[in-house]
Amino acid sequence: MRIEEVLVPIDFSQHSLRALEFALSSISPEGEICLLHVLEAEFLERVAVEGLGEREAVLGMLRQRAEERLGEVVAAIPEPRPTISSMVVVGSPFQEILRVASDLDYPMIVLGKGRDLEEMLFGATAEKVIRAARIPVVTVPAGWTGASRTTSEEGGAH
Repeated sequence: MRIEEVLVPIDFSQHSLRALEFALSSISPEGEICLLHVLEAEFLERVAVEGLGEREAVLGMLRQRAEERLGEVVAAIPEPRPTISSMVVVGSPFQEILRVASDLDYPMIVLGKGRDLEEMLFGATAEKVIRAARIPVVTVPAGWTGASRTTSEEGGAH
């Protein structure tokens, strides 16, 4: 089975990069992958409440850094490759993943799933997405190593 379009939420962890590798190995060369990074609205509110910076200034800085990192991830993927787009949104990760998938009519979501402490939060997001999604959700486990393409550490995929 070849996938034509897929949404890949990415938080730049190894687990989410593994999900991207899986999507690359599964998608048609004429297909499209959309990388989605969600800036957590709750975090931005805490920054403002704690007086660590103005919400809009922090949002601008985080958005710019996320867009740069997404560009690095895409640049590290060797040609030929499917069309790859990316977007950065603000909100609750699981809600934004589901909203973007629905609004843009993606037929599938591919998520990374890990076992370490860093992944516990994203793992909870993955579980919520799986439970609420109305489309297929593929979870790529921490031990998956079957990618025929790779994103390199040197290329910014970290």
